[in-house]
Amino acid sequence: MKQFFHIGIAISVAFWAVFLNAQQSDPHLIYEENCAECHVPHAGDFVSDKLVATDDGLAGKASGRPVIDYLKAGHGKLSDQEIDVLIEQFEFIQGTGRLFKEKCIICHDNAAKFARLKLILRDDILTGRYTDRDVAEFLLQHGRLDAFEAQKMVEVLKRQLQVR
Repeated sequence: MKQFFHIGIAISVAFWAVFLNAQQSDPHLIYEENCAECHVPHAGDFVSDKLVATDDGLAGKASGRPVIDYLKAGHGKLSDQEIDVLIEQFEFIQGTGRLFKEKCIICHDNAAKFARLKLILRDDILTGRYTDRDVAEFLLQHGRLDAFEAQKMVEVLKRQLQVR
């Protein structure tokens, strides 16, 4: 009986370690807890309003200084892992051109909440959680998206499910 108890505790500890590590790697949570108080509430707005793509990565529009340099110097007091996650998210946002904000936000609030509540990955296919629709096919007839934008939106929404 003691053996089962110890196995149960080991499984619980492993589960919580994985769960907490996954939660820490959520770029939305990292931004909201460490950046939003002084900057704008949403990372997407921060990226589009304050950052610019350069040959050295993203940099401040006003200063021209690479964002990674600010963060590595202690701005935000982030761990190296959090910095990597945040920089990757900023670059992803910059690369998508704020498509969700331009085409979807009027009805769907924000991409992370929408994806996590309404969508699911089944065999790596983005699917409506309750409708079982293939989202890539659905978007071709929804939201005023052309084929390129629909594919880009699938990438955006998939990412919301993968970074948790």
